[in-house]
Amino acid sequence: MSDQTTPTFKYSLQGIELREVQINAAPAQDEAASGLNFTVNLENLVNEEGDQIVIVVIVNVATQRANYTLGKLVTAIVFSIADLKALIHKDGGTGIGVPVELLATLNGIAISTARGVMFGAFRGTLLHAAMLPLMDVKAFMPELPLSSK
Repeated sequence: MSDQTTPTFKYSLQGIELREVQINAAPAQDEAASGLNFTVNLENLVNEEGDQIVIVVIVNVATQRANYTLGKLVTAIVFSIADLKALIHKDGGTGIGVPVELLATLNGIAISTARGVMFGAFRGTLLHAAMLPLMDVKAFMPELPLSSK
């Protein structure tokens, strides 16, 4: 058992922005039957003046065989963070350090939110059944400890 306590952060969901939806023409039937690959990228943006962290989630959906791009979704999830200025530190350049535990929590919420937005945006199209799989947020943040309490 560790003597360290997990810090608590006060945050709330402030907004969800759909930035881009792209759906391409259906591929040949044999290519469509090859299955789907999902590529997910995250961008973490800090707005110090507004006490906000914005997580941009970029999801690309492609076929497995030829990597034919079927669709793309870009969402921005805006979080309001209490006392953000007290939580962050600057590295002397243009970089800003945010506690990894906070980012892990927010990234997980942002991915889940993007999954729901994706379902709504792709509903009734050839990507209707393209469900973003569950994923471990630690894959996006190698600095997180792998052990759990």
